[in-house]
Amino acid sequence: MDHLKVTLLSSPASDGSSLPSSSSPITLHNRPSFPTWLYPPKGETRRLQVPLYALEASRNVLNGHKHLLSQWPSTAICGNDILASVLYSSGIVAAKAGKLTPLAQILVAFVLFLFRSIYEEAVTAIPLNGGSYNVLLNTTSKKTAAIAASLGIISYLATGVVSGTSALRYLNTQLDVDIVSGTILLLFGFAILSIIGMAESANVALIIFIAHVTTLTLLSGFSLCYAVQHPDTFWNNMHTDFPDVNVAGNVVTGNLLTATFYGYSSAMLGITGFETSAQFVEEQAPGVFRKTLRNMWVFATSYNLLLSFLSLAVLPLEGRGGIYDDKDVVLASMGRVVAGKWLESWVSIDAFVVLAGGVLTSYVGITGLVRRLAFDRVLPAFLTYTNKWRGTNHYIILLFFVLQASLVIVLHADATVLAGVFTFAFLGVMALFAFGCILLKLKREDIPRDVHAPWWSCIFGLVMVLLGLLGNLLGDPTIFTYFALYFVVFTSTMFIMLERVFILRIVLYILQQIFPSRDAEDGIAKDNKAAKSQGKVKEGCRTGARGGRTITAVLEEIHLPPIVFFFKTPTLYVLNKAILYVRKNEHTHNLLVVHVSEDANLAEDKSAEVTEADTQRVQYEREKIEDMRKMARMFDQTYPKLKIDFVHVCGSSFDIALVHWLSEELGVPPNMMFIRQPSTQHIHQVATLGVRVITG
Repeated sequence: MDHLKVTLLSSPASDGSSLPSSSSPITLHNRPSFPTWLYPPKGETRRLQVPLYALEASRNVLNGHKHLLSQWPSTAICGNDILASVLYSSGIVAAKAGKLTPLAQILVAFVLFLFRSIYEEAVTAIPLNGGSYNVLLNTTSKKTAAIAASLGIISYLATGVVSGTSALRYLNTQLDVDIVSGTILLLFGFAILSIIGMAESANVALIIFIAHVTTLTLLSGFSLCYAVQHPDTFWNNMHTDFPDVNVAGNVVTGNLLTATFYGYSSAMLGITGFETSAQFVEEQAPGVFRKTLRNMWVFATSYNLLLSFLSLAVLPLEGRGGIYDDKDVVLASMGRVVAGKWLESWVSIDAFVVLAGGVLTSYVGITGLVRRLAFDRVLPAFLTYTNKWRGTNHYIILLFFVLQASLVIVLHADATVLAGVFTFAFLGVMALFAFGCILLKLKREDIPRDVHAPWWSCIFGLVMVLLGLLGNLLGDPTIFTYFALYFVVFTSTMFIMLERVFILRIVLYILQQIFPSRDAEDGIAKDNKAAKSQGKVKEGCRTGARGGRTITAVLEEIHLPPIVFFFKTPTLYVLNKAILYVRKNEHTHNLLVVHVSEDANLAEDKSAEVTEADTQRVQYEREKIEDMRKMARMFDQTYPKLKIDFVHVCGSSFDIALVHWLSEELGVPPNMMFIRQPSTQHIHQVATLGVRVITG
C-alpha cells in the first residue's frame, strides 16, 4: 500500500499559475492484477536531461533551408483549380439562372469575400495543412473532425472526376473520343504518374496558370469586340423566359425567385478550389496564405462575372448552338463564334490541359489528406506504406483511382450530376470551415491570429452556404443520393477505425458465448502454461474464448502507442480535462504527462553565481514538479485503464526544437502530442509543428 500526500490547489498566483494552499493525505492502493489488454500497469516517473548537442541538431534541422512557395506559385496552384471551375460551371449556372446568371455570380462573389476573413482567421490561428479537418480537430472531438475529413475526401474525389470528364468533353470538340472510357484512361494515367512520383510542380502550375489567364483574357477581349458589334444577342437573351427548374422531382415554371435562388446555388460550383490553399499552408512562405486568398477572390470574381456577361452577349440562351445546348463547353462555343475555329481549338486545348492538371491536383491533395488521417489513426495504418521503388503511397493512389472510376461508371460521366456531387462536398467543407471559425472564437479565443473575422460575417457566410446546399438538394435530390452513398462509405470507414476497440470487444464477447475456451468450461488454465512458454500471453490474460488471444493481441497493439500532454502548471482540472479528452478520442493505454523546465538544476551548478531570487525560483519549480508528479500518480490510480507516466524534461526552454527532439526521443510523432491553448506567439510556434490543441 502506498501512502501519498496530494497537494490540492485553489487560488491562482499572480503569474497565472496555481500555488499550493492546503494539503490532505490520500491513500492510494496498488493497482489490482488484471489482463494487460484491459488494464495497463501503473504509471512511472521519469526524468530526461536534454543534451545541448541534440537540441542544437534539432534546431539545425528545423532551421535548415526549406523551399517555401512565394505568392504567385502558391496562387497558381490554387488558381488553376478555381479558374478551371469556370470551364464547366458557366453552362450549368445559365441552365438554372438564365439571363440572371451575372446576378448569381455577384452573390457568390460577395459570399466568397466573407469567407476570405473566415479562412484567414482559422488558418492563421492554426497554420497547419488539413483545412477544415485540422480546424475542427483542434476545437472539437476527433469524430467531428472525421466528418470534415470525409467531405474533404469526397471533394477531392469529385475534383478529379469532374476535371477529368470536363477535360474529355472539351477534347471531344476537336477529336471523337468516348467520354466514359477516355475519362477512366485519363484518371489511370495520372494514377500511374503519381505512383512514379510526378508530383505537382509549382513552376509548372505557374506556367499553366499564366497560359490559362492569357486564354481567358484573349477570349474575353474577342467576345467584348463581338458584343459591341452584335448587341442584339444580349438584348434578345434579356427577353427570354426564365428557365424551368426541377424542384424535388417536379418541374416548376421559372421565375425571378427560382432563377436567383437556384442560379446562386449552382454558381457556388464556380468557386471550387478556394479551399485548396488551406491544404498546403505549411509549404507557403510567411504571409503568403492571405495573399493567395486575395488573388483567388480577385481572379474568380473578375472572370466569373465577366464571362457570365459575355456569354449572354455572344451566344443565345436557347436554340441549337446556344448556351443551354452547349452547356458543357460554353467557352469553346464562344471562341468559335467570336473568332472562328482556331480560338475554339485554343480554348479547348487550354481547357484540357488545365482540367487535366486538376486531376493531378486531386491525387496530390488526397495523398496528403489520407496520410494525415492515417497518422492521426483515423484511417488504417497500411495507407501510410510506401513502395520501395519510388517511395510513394501506392495504396492511397490506387484506391483513389478505383473510387474515381466507380463514380464515372455509376454516373456515366454525367457532368451535371458529377458537378452536383462536387458542390455538396465543397459547400460542406466551407460550412464546416465557418463552423470551425466560430468554435475558434468561442473555445480557443486566446490563440494568436492575424485576422479576426467579424461575428456577423461568420454567421451570415454559414447561412449563405447552407442556402446553397439547400438549393442543390431541392434542385435534384437524386444527386444527394449519390453524394450520401460515398459519404456514408467514407464516414463509416473512419468511425469503424475510431470505434475499433469497442467493435473488437463485442467480437470477443460473441466468441465467449459461442466458442468458449476449455478454461472457461472447466474453470482451469490447462493451456496457460504452454501459451506463456510461447510468449503469447501473460499471467491473468485468459480471454474465455477460442481465438480470443488473437483479438487481445490486436487490442494490446492498438493501446500501445503513447500520447504526450505538455503540462505547464500543476492545475488539477486542466490535467483531468486532458485525460478525459485522451480517453474519449484516442485508443491508448499510455499517457505521458510531460513538464519542461529550464533551470531546475541551477542550484547544483557550483560555478554559477546563484542569487536568492534564483534559489527561490528553483525551489518553487521543484515544488511544482513534485505537485505534478503526485497529480499524475493520483490520476493514474483514478483511471485504471490509462497508464499515466510523469516525465520531467529539464535543461531547455519549451520551444519548437525541444518538441522535435522529444518526438524522436520518445518515439511519439508531433501530431500525437497535445497542448493547452497557447496564448503567446512563442508557444503558438510549437503548435505549428503539428502539436494538437485540446483544452482551453
